[in-house]
Amino acid sequence: MHETYEQRRFCVGPGEWEGQVERLRAAAGSALFGVFRGQIGLEANEGLLVTAYSDAAKLALAVGALRAASAAARDVRTERMVATVRPAQPVKPTRPGVYAFRTFDIADADSAEFASLSERAWPDFESSYDVEIVGLWKNLDARAPDARFHLLTRYPSLATWEASRADVGRPEFARRHKLTRRTWVVTTTLA
Repeated sequence: MHETYEQRRFCVGPGEWEGQVERLRAAAGSALFGVFRGQIGLEANEGLLVTAYSDAAKLALAVGALRAASAAARDVRTERMVATVRPAQPVKPTRPGVYAFRTFDIADADSAEFASLSERAWPDFESSYDVEIVGLWKNLDARAPDARFHLLTRYPSLATWEASRADVGRPEFARRHKLTRRTWVVTTTLA
């Protein structure tokens, strides 16, 4: 669980989506973790590319190719991340459904507790809603005293995602909410 990940958010013009995705897939090569197309909270032609590298140096070497592949895109934003309690290995998501990317801004001092609370709540949450927690990453670009986490969860449908919102009263989720300064979510599908 020492891989370094990059999340690259990008937007293209009408009719440019497929070409952009193919360029990004080619540039990412074996480092490709997933390409996700915006559904709610992103533009129709906006997406997220997630790549995984064995270490930060390999990511640094790949940045040029990814930057070149993103040249036709606009509003490109990147974040470097490291997996916390999931994924243990970078296994590409393949199941159809809705992929929710939730971002949490917290105090860096609360990072270990935040990850632990998440991990403890997930087994019951996953079995209650037939969902899969794909990963919880800590942003490497945020600096203490601040921290940012990215959670990726796969739901079978938007209806399931909506139904799961009622479960935020679970003690671990309630405590995690108290640690959260700011949070937001976008939903996507696999490209």
